[in-house]
Amino acid sequence: MAFFSFCLLKESFLYISKQIEPNQKYYSKDIALCKELNNRNKKIKFCYLNQEKRLRITTLGKKLLLCLPPKFGLGDAIEYGVAIKSLIKSKKFSKIGVAFCDNYSYIFNSIFSFVDTYPLLISEKHLKEYDTVFHITLEIEALRFQKYKRSNIALEICKYFDVQMINFKIKNNQKIKNFKKTISIFPVSTSVIRSLPYTVIDEIIKNFNKEYEFRVIIDNSSFSKHLEEKNKKNNFLFVKPKNIESLFLEVSRINFGIFIDSGPLHIAKMYNKFGILIETSVQSEILLTNSKNIYSVSNLYKSNYCQGPCNLVDIFAYNKQIGCYETNETSFKKIKTLKSFKNLQRWNKQDSNSHFFLNPVGCIKKIDLKNIVDLIRLKIKEN
Repeated sequence: MAFFSFCLLKESFLYISKQIEPNQKYYSKDIALCKELNNRNKKIKFCYLNQEKRLRITTLGKKLLLCLPPKFGLGDAIEYGVAIKSLIKSKKFSKIGVAFCDNYSYIFNSIFSFVDTYPLLISEKHLKEYDTVFHITLEIEALRFQKYKRSNIALEICKYFDVQMINFKIKNNQKIKNFKKTISIFPVSTSVIRSLPYTVIDEIIKNFNKEYEFRVIIDNSSFSKHLEEKNKKNNFLFVKPKNIESLFLEVSRINFGIFIDSGPLHIAKMYNKFGILIETSVQSEILLTNSKNIYSVSNLYKSNYCQGPCNLVDIFAYNKQIGCYETNETSFKKIKTLKSFKNLQRWNKQDSNSHFFLNPVGCIKKIDLKNIVDLIRLKIKEN
C-alpha cells in the first residue's frame, strides 16, 4: 500500500518514537509501518487498515498540505525543500504543511525551518486543518516519471504553482583551515548507475596525492562495502558520517569536492562550495541549478539505445532482464506507455547491484578519466 489509513482499536503503539493513539484515524505512506500493522493483525485484530486512493484536487485553497512520495532520496529531499521554501516566500498560501518527509526531518525542520511537518503519518484531525491535500507526484505530470526521466523537482513544483524558485543558501561558520590541501570525493549513490567505480577513485587520487590529501565519503550501503573491500592496500582514507546531520557537517568543511550524485552535491551548492560533478545518467543542467562554483564533466556516451545522459535514475527490470535502457534494449518512450511501473521495481536489489558493481553500464564504464583530471587541475587552481 503506497498510501493507506489505519485506526488502532484498543492499545496505543510506539513507532519510531511516535506515539500512535487508539480510536484516531491516521494516514501514511510508510511501507514498513504498513507491514508492521499487517503482521500485528495476523496475530490479533489490532487495527483497521485500508488502502487509500490518492485524489486529484479540484480547487486550490489557501491551506496547502503537500504529500511527498514514499522512498525519495537525499537530493530529492533538498529539491522538495527548496520548492516548499519558495512557496512559503511567495505568500500565496496562509498555511503550508509537509506530509511524509520520512527520514529527512532534519532537512525539513532544521535546514529549511518548516513548522508544520508530519514525517511518518498525519492524523485525520490534522489533515482536516488543510483545505487542499496535494499529492505532488499525482498532480505534477513531469514528476510522475522521476525514476525513468529525472527532472528538476524544485523547478517543476515552482512552475506548477507559478512562483519564483529561490536560491537557497546556508551561512557557513565552519573553519576549514585544516582542509585547504584536501580534496573530498563523494562516490556513492543510491543508484548503481550513478556510483563511481573504485578504479576511477584510485586513478584520481594517484594523480593528485603528492599535492593533496583525500577524504572519500561513504555510507553503510552495499556499494560502500564494495569500495572498502577493494581498498585492501588502504590507498585512501574513508570517512563515514553517521547520519544526515553529520554529512552536512562534513560537506560544510570541504575545500574542493568531487561529486557523482545529487545528495551531497545539493548540500555543497547550499554552502557555495567549489568542485566538479562527474555527469553519469542524470543531466548536469538539472543538478547544477543555482551553482556557480561546481563544474561538470560531461557524459558523452552513445549507444544504439541511449545517449548520455539518459536521465534514468536507477536500473530496472524489463522483459525479465535487469539493467538500464541500453542493457534492456528499450527507451523511456516505451516505458512511459506502461500502465503500471510496479514490475519494473520488483527485482533483487542486492544481487543485481553486486553484478553491476563488477560490470558497470556503458556510460559508467566509459567515464573519461583524462577529462576529470584536467578539470580538477584547472578548477582547483582557480579555487
